[in-house]
Amino acid sequence: MNIIVNKKFKKSLILENVKQAKQYAASGKLSDEELKTFIERDPSKSKKYVGWMAKMWITDRNSIEDVHELSSYISEYDSFAQRNKVKTKDINQFKNYNDFKKEVDELNASGADVSNAELEKDYEIVRDDDKMIIAVPHTHEASRKLGLSTFAFRDCGDGEKDSSWCTTYKAPNHFNDYYYQQNVTFYYVKVKSKELIMKLKEAFPENYKNLIVVALAILDGGQIDAYDGLDKQLSQSNIQQYIKILGIG
Repeated sequence: MNIIVNKKFKKSLILENVKQAKQYAASGKLSDEELKTFIERDPSKSKKYVGWMAKMWITDRNSIEDVHELSSYISEYDSFAQRNKVKTKDINQFKNYNDFKKEVDELNASGADVSNAELEKDYEIVRDDDKMIIAVPHTHEASRKLGLSTFAFRDCGDGEKDSSWCTTYKAPNHFNDYYYQQNVTFYYVKVKSKELIMKLKEAFPENYKNLIVVALAILDGGQIDAYDGLDKQLSQSNIQQYIKILGIG
């Protein structure tokens, strides 16, 4: 399993939905770097928002603060759309950026009938077998829920456990900044297999226990950062060794 494939800019990702953006780039209205950025920041698997993002960037540029704002609103819109909460289901019906932004702001203000329970369930289990479990949270609520359940590690001293990762704290700002503004995807990993734990012990004799749960952060551009169960950052060489041992590179 290649956990970073969705963070790489590949020609295979340029599907039918980005033809319009490619035409803008070919005519010089959009730079190749801007095209690449819109493709990478489109949260949908089919990259269905790329053309519209490019169009707004060109035709309504004065209404958009920066590319981070645009990508953040797109991510929020997509999250609401997946729950069938949006009023305008086809993003191409928005003729200007302010109308789009207004609808997303109204959905956020109203809560759009999205309960906390629904948000807590917004994560993917990309692997769950006798060796390990790997989860990808898409909301702060889901990240916190995972940190207090499956991936709880830190001893609270009262017989309970929680998570040291800032993305699982009660306040949402850490997760939201990473996920929406910096385009970081988190893979929470918990090792189950005694065999793999022994291999970790051989490679990391002093702190292998803290590597039973690890948060892998796939940065915009493909670089991987990692934090152990006590939120200590791993070096790049240790990350590569850890990934090799688990066989998830």
